[in-house]
Amino acid sequence: MKIRVGLIGLGTVGSGVLDLLEQHRAFFTKELGFDFEVVAICSRSQARLDRFKARAPWATRDPLALAANPNVDVIVEVAGGDTHPKAWLESAFAHKKHVVTANKALLAKHGKELFPLAAKQGCFLLFEAAVGGGIPIIRTLQESFIGNDIHGLACIINGTCNYILTEMTRGKLPFATALQRAQELGYAEADPAFDIEGTDSAHKVALLASLCYGRRVDVEDMSVEGITSVSAMDIEMAEELGFCIKLLGTVSQDKQGRIQADVYPALLEKRHQLATVDGVLNAVFLKTSAVGPLLLTGAGAGKLPTASSVISDLVALARQLATGNPKPMNMGFFADAHHAKLLPIDELETEFYLRLTAVDKPGVLAKVTAILGEEGISIRALMQKPEHDPENVPVIFLTHTAKNAHVRRALQRIDALDIIRAPTQVIRFYK
Repeated sequence: MKIRVGLIGLGTVGSGVLDLLEQHRAFFTKELGFDFEVVAICSRSQARLDRFKARAPWATRDPLALAANPNVDVIVEVAGGDTHPKAWLESAFAHKKHVVTANKALLAKHGKELFPLAAKQGCFLLFEAAVGGGIPIIRTLQESFIGNDIHGLACIINGTCNYILTEMTRGKLPFATALQRAQELGYAEADPAFDIEGTDSAHKVALLASLCYGRRVDVEDMSVEGITSVSAMDIEMAEELGFCIKLLGTVSQDKQGRIQADVYPALLEKRHQLATVDGVLNAVFLKTSAVGPLLLTGAGAGKLPTASSVISDLVALARQLATGNPKPMNMGFFADAHHAKLLPIDELETEFYLRLTAVDKPGVLAKVTAILGEEGISIRALMQKPEHDPENVPVIFLTHTAKNAHVRRALQRIDALDIIRAPTQVIRFYK
């Protein structure tokens, strides 16, 4: 069975897809009976088209022309972006072509339109490479855990942030230095905002949450916090307490079926499975009804890991088409009728780490603890470093379980005191 592939995007991932298809083509043909032939390539860069022109008989700089090419059966989109690719995919479906994409931003923003459109046209829209790079999490949720209820999910899903926090921990570096090192090594962009502010993680978490609970989770409805406020002192205190700090995406559903999906820095006990995931690695931790707790970890980005997931989608597509009943998996929960109304993060109940910056004078702690008590927040521990600037004293409170709304309200009152020199740092615990 021949599958004619059109490839949009000839950057790092696109070149990896070409390499893997070429390396394994004989195996796919002999052992699986599928001949994946790249018949068309597309890039905005003429230099890249010239570089790869020997790998396909037809080349263009116009993605819409490739989408309309009658010789293409499936389009692989690895160009990125969340605006222009929408029109490319719409055109592909209009021409009855299946799509494999690695574009999480596109799906998080426009999935509610693209998935129903694909289903209406009888086309597949596969996206294993969009979340977690080479980690096979999408198909795991769609198929492997079909007999499970997902009680919760937590993930480290952005390698840039995980590398920065790892370097801050191992090298005792300030945030700015760790970020610069990540940029020098190519782990962070010149403008790293998309990663360090949590946006990239949020796009991926929205897709995972939708798959876990069968309802569309909009990224715009999520609470998203990045790592820019995490300081070397926070890292040091976490270490002393037997914890580490990771940027987590968290997903859960309460007994009433209400979904919570958020992204924020979190304190993890060193013995937690996710705490061992360092550097640029990604990981997804699942709490399942039948299997129990499970950790999937691996390379979350890069040429070959991401290309590997694209290839897995191509093989899955070919197998489905070979059955003679190529009915796409129902992805209708991305439609408006299945829109999940998320619980606000103010409803989250957990323990908190609070780092205040205060003036060293009598009565400071009394005022702070009084406000916390009035808001129903119980203090578990209080720490203060002996060496400090008397005008900027760091004071760390650890709370018992409290509702986020109560902590937020207390800190609004505390930070308004004239004895407080900077906004209080808040980090939630994850267990």
